[in-house]
Amino acid sequence: MHRKVICDMNKIVRRQPRSVRSRLLLALCLGLLGTTFGAAINPAEAVSSSRLAVTAAVTAEAKLSSLTLQQLPASAALQEFTRQTLGKLAKNAPFTDWKNAKTEYFPLGPGTHGWLVNVLKGDQRVGYLIITAAEQGGLYLSEYGAGTDNLPYSLTELRRVLAQEALIPSDYSGKLELTALYVPLLPVWKMTLGQKTFYLSAAGEPELLPWDESKAQAVFKGQAAAPMSSPGPGAAFTPQKVYRSSGEDDPYADLRWLSAPRLDKLKAGSLSLLLAQGNALAFQSAGRNDLLGAPFMVTGYQCWNPAPAPAGTSGDLAPLIYAASGPEGRRFLPLALLEERGTLHALAAAKGSVAALPRN
Repeated sequence: MHRKVICDMNKIVRRQPRSVRSRLLLALCLGLLGTTFGAAINPAEAVSSSRLAVTAAVTAEAKLSSLTLQQLPASAALQEFTRQTLGKLAKNAPFTDWKNAKTEYFPLGPGTHGWLVNVLKGDQRVGYLIITAAEQGGLYLSEYGAGTDNLPYSLTELRRVLAQEALIPSDYSGKLELTALYVPLLPVWKMTLGQKTFYLSAAGEPELLPWDESKAQAVFKGQAAAPMSSPGPGAAFTPQKVYRSSGEDDPYADLRWLSAPRLDKLKAGSLSLLLAQGNALAFQSAGRNDLLGAPFMVTGYQCWNPAPAPAGTSGDLAPLIYAASGPEGRRFLPLALLEERGTLHALAAAKGSVAALPRN
């Protein structure tokens, strides 16, 4: 409750023009000082202290506004893979804003096995791709999403949380270093202030992770850099329309999925039946939720269908399914990876309709 009050007050302050914001901060500081110390501090001292508080807030805001990632040039292969992917996705909602969009490329550590590609319409971020080098060569679309908020690697959300939690001391004058890290299903921010380093989750609203350097090294070393052994979806795949249910997108709003049995591997047909009529699936990984950003809900999917195999050949490629997850189903993750790293549970099953839910 205390955190919510702080958050709401921050929103009120940020919505004001700078001059109004300064007066509001000054009034808040004076009010707090008056409540705490009463007549022990005279008005002149209170005004002086308030000015210091406002100056510190402005200084911290200036530091946060300069916090950014360093772009790197993209290879021709990466640019071509991105161009093809954007062109295909832009044919269907919610990606129609991606037509003729600009892109910017940021390396994702540890190592340079992956890239964050921000999709821009004008100067506004309207989506992202995470592209990873596959083990057998080529590139793989690790995840993607559309929208202007509730997406991984949001600098706006990061700056807000850093200011809200006062993680950067107001008197800090050194260099701020920001690095984007990624292991399958887990986007991470790494912040370095001089000799101090801390980590925050970068999926949706950033949260401080209880990691030291040794913990971070163990996490990144213990998970494979590439989510799949082969590249895809490449030129042979075409994304279909996104299917979305009206199911619950907050895993903590209804915990009855905890009592539902795990689901067997799903295909597009059974997945659509499970999500029909406002149902949702919960993803969890017992004992490893913190390493995968879980639990979270699945409320839709997008299927990528392969082109038919040429006549006289065999071995048609299987469709690739990306599960729509997180707030409003804006983040798309490989369904096969979810089934490999954790378990899926139907919220509808917890409501007493187990028999009606397909298992394959």
